[in-house]
Amino acid sequence: MTCYESRITNPKSIMLTQKNANANSHPMKIKSADLYDQAFTPRQIPHTQHPQVAVVGRSNVGKSSLLAKMMRRKKLVKTSSTPGKTRALFYYLVNESILLVDLPGYGFSRAPKQVSSRWRALVEAYLDGDSGPDLVLQLIDIRHPPTGDDIAVNRLLSDRSIQTLIVATKADKISRSARSRSLDVIARELATSPSAIVPFSAKDSSFDPKELWDNIISILT
Repeated sequence: MTCYESRITNPKSIMLTQKNANANSHPMKIKSADLYDQAFTPRQIPHTQHPQVAVVGRSNVGKSSLLAKMMRRKKLVKTSSTPGKTRALFYYLVNESILLVDLPGYGFSRAPKQVSSRWRALVEAYLDGDSGPDLVLQLIDIRHPPTGDDIAVNRLLSDRSIQTLIVATKADKISRSARSRSLDVIARELATSPSAIVPFSAKDSSFDPKELWDNIISILT
């Protein structure tokens, strides 16, 4: 279930609001984006006061493309030549005010069980830690119903009362009418409302990341 109630009263939102108080037309006009830190093991997870937005999804769901478009930095996002091989948390500092945290992709069929086990250990350590996410963007391929892995991860977030925003990627791949039907399916499987899901495409310019940022800022502040 998608959860919109914060697990704690979050003072980080004050920092975010102050950082963007002088913004003009849009509070998250991207002025800077840099790799801030990375963690390959739970012990390497950094402690920070910046608000954190984690991004999670199945391998090949379009996570790297979404992050690159959100930050307007095509070459900044760390990728692997083999889908599902990247097994680390990558932290990107945007406008010196908010962290986008790229979580490893899940559900890659060729990943051995020990790799999947390490994925869960690292991600759960991040989610349960003192410096965990204030919001998670869970990416779902709009062309397909949520998989068992998608549902399991959504439940994992819900069980922890972590705020979650569902983003339906690759929306350019289907027609507008099919898009509406797909959102209904995703909403039903994840126990949320179709209107609470944000359709997105990294390749179609009509899908402006502004809407995604607007949702993020609204939830965090």
